[in-house]
Parts: sequence; structure tokens; C-alpha cells
Amino acid sequence: MRGLVEEALGYLEPIGVSFVATSVDDQPYVRAMMLIYHDDRFFYATGSADKKVDQLTRNPRVEVFLLLGDSEGGLRLRGEMSFITDEDTRAEVHGCAGFIQGFWENPQDPDFVLLEFKPNYLELMRPGSIEVLRTEM
Repeated sequence: MRGLVEEALGYLEPIGVSFVATSVDDQPYVRAMMLIYHDDRFFYATGSADKKVDQLTRNPRVEVFLLLGDSEGGLRLRGEMSFITDEDTRAEVHGCAGFIQGFWENPQDPDFVLLEFKPNYLELMRPGSIEVLRTEM
């Protein structure tokens, strides 16, 4: 199924809107977030006071959904988020995603939280199809 993973990741733009679901105490939370796909890694940026920071500290498992092909297809990924403290990675991602600089002037800003999403499961519904293809990653 390696080909399916490569196909699915081929739909991704370097930066695009995704929907991220967290769950704490049997309560799901879903929000739109900008996915940063950089060097075959998935990143998100958020503020330190955002509720999702506490939610992810308590339960790092998430599901991510992206619309594909003018909303005619979809990509669902499951996995875990981790907090990135490595200064080189923070600086690199801060520099490659211009929208981040509109919120946090530099990667050392204490309010800048960088998250890495590590998916382990994938579901792809190709644009124009209703068939859902599934694989572990």
C-alpha cells in the first residue's frame, strides 16, 4: 500500500486548510487549522493559550481531514501530535510558512507553539470517486 500513501500525499499543498479533531474526556473538538507540509513532515502552529494546547497535552491522538480536488474528495489521517521544542525545526517551519510570521514575529516567541503531526493511518477518497481506500502508514 506504499503507493496509496504516496498518491494521497501527492494531493497535499505545502500549506492548506485542514480540519483537526481532538478528544478529551469523551468530548470531541474540531477546528480548521493550516496544515504545513514541509520536508515530508506535517506541522501546525498555534498560540500557547489556545484550548487545543491543553487538549493535546492531555490526549495527543488526533484525526485530520482535508478536502481534495475542489471538495470532491477527501483525505483522513489519524495519528499523534507532539510539541516541537527543537530551535532549528521551529526556525525552519517559521520561515517557510509566511502566515506564521503574521502571528509570531520570530520562532523564539514564547506564545508560538509548533506541533508535529505523525500519522499512522490513512483513508483516501479520490476526487470524483466514492470508494474509500485505507492503509496503515
